[in-house]
Amino acid sequence: MSERVLVTGASGFLGSHICEAARSRGYDVYALIRPESSAGWLGEGLNVIRAELSDKDKISSYLEGIDYVIHNAGVLATTSRNERDSRRTNLELTKKLVVECINKGVKRFVFVSSLAAGGPGSGPEARTETDPDRPVSHYGRSKLEAERTLSSLSKSLFTISLRYSMIYGPRDRNILGFFKAASGRTIPLMGYKPIYTSMVYVKDAANAALSALSAEVEPGGVYQITDGECYTLDLLYDCIEDVLGKEKKGRRRKIPFWLVSLAAWWNHDIANARGISPDQVRQFRALYWYASAEKARRELGWKPGFRLKEGLRATVDWYKEHGWL
Repeated sequence: MSERVLVTGASGFLGSHICEAARSRGYDVYALIRPESSAGWLGEGLNVIRAELSDKDKISSYLEGIDYVIHNAGVLATTSRNERDSRRTNLELTKKLVVECINKGVKRFVFVSSLAAGGPGSGPEARTETDPDRPVSHYGRSKLEAERTLSSLSKSLFTISLRYSMIYGPRDRNILGFFKAASGRTIPLMGYKPIYTSMVYVKDAANAALSALSAEVEPGGVYQITDGECYTLDLLYDCIEDVLGKEKKGRRRKIPFWLVSLAAWWNHDIANARGISPDQVRQFRALYWYASAEKARRELGWKPGFRLKEGLRATVDWYKEHGWL
């Protein structure tokens, strides 16, 4: 009999890819999505469950017989409206889900976290998991508190937290804005200094979650998930322009952070659609988001398979095929 894994936030970008990866590895996959969410990205052979995470009784019943949980549902930095919003979903609902998992005897709980939980580095060198945690956003603080809660409960439930870098790939609406900007006449860049960042292709990100289900490691651990390279946003646009066949010369326009912040606060809905919520601006102002994934490679036995340009080509092909670009 196949082991059962429940994936929360399964209808979304990363969640749907995690479901695919779990299914390909022979797991019996239970995809938990909100009642109003589309299951269009979920393929055949999955058990689709429609429920709110806040519905304790339903969640408890659906956890019967589940071996593993990959908790991907949550508020993103690009959509977080305020600290209360982030804490309610990323912390409080996570706590309640963990308690139910303990009660139902779930074997392992993988938490989808973010580099935002640790905060930025102090310079362009790679940040590691042993560096002090200094989140700069509501989103990051809520994820860090959730990680610490999981670690404190790791004697009752085997937990692992994965701090993902910027994830990109097919089905992603956030990085789509970069492609649309690169397709236009000018490319806006936030701030006057380079922003250093890590990235990871979505299929590699999904495989990291599956590696965490079976890795022989100590419970309560935290792992950074990146492709191991350091990028600037300028370099990212260079690669996107290459993939799109666009001219590079003279197309960049630097925008001061104060103006980006003002725009994000002035019209929150439009800002969210462009991936520049006030919380996201706070993160970008920190500049240094380059992180090492050596611990994940060494302990989880995971390694990324996609280089940036390869992943961007697959992404733009998918965007064009589905009429997004």
